[in-house]
Amino acid sequence: SMEWLDIYDEHGNRTGKTAERGTFLSKGEYFLCAHVILENTDGLFLIQQRSDTKATRPGQWDITAGAVDCGEVSLDGALREAKEEVGLTLPREKMQFLFRDKRRSCYHDVYYIQIPFSLQDCTMQESEVQDLRLVTKKELLDLLEQMSHRSPNYKRRLTEFLSHRS
Repeated sequence: SMEWLDIYDEHGNRTGKTAERGTFLSKGEYFLCAHVILENTDGLFLIQQRSDTKATRPGQWDITAGAVDCGEVSLDGALREAKEEVGLTLPREKMQFLFRDKRRSCYHDVYYIQIPFSLQDCTMQESEVQDLRLVTKKELLDLLEQMSHRSPNYKRRLTEFLSHRS
């Protein structure tokens, strides 16, 4: 089934146009993605390994993220992705918006949340995710540094946020 996504303009506003995911957008057009940095109360962060069957970056470790569907705001997309990909129902009121990053034809809205959870509380979406792991802040920052698909701005801002947390 094709995913239909809203198209956003240079200023981050919906244009009223939609396109199928994977469509090559014109200059000044963007899709929207939502990312969730999940930290548990032991100070460990959830990362997920992309399925080997995925077309892009198969087998790579990443944070929970995905495209925001048509008609959704990014917070809804973030909550849905967490539920779909790792099986966690996140409390909306605890979600903290960190920043929006723009890279190529996509906006990335990054959220952070800290709630009590363990790997036992998570269930993987088989088609998307093949493994889950809890890592220390240092391990997450090391992973982030290696991500060639994230912009320097994304890495810097996320590193700054995480570094200033206790």
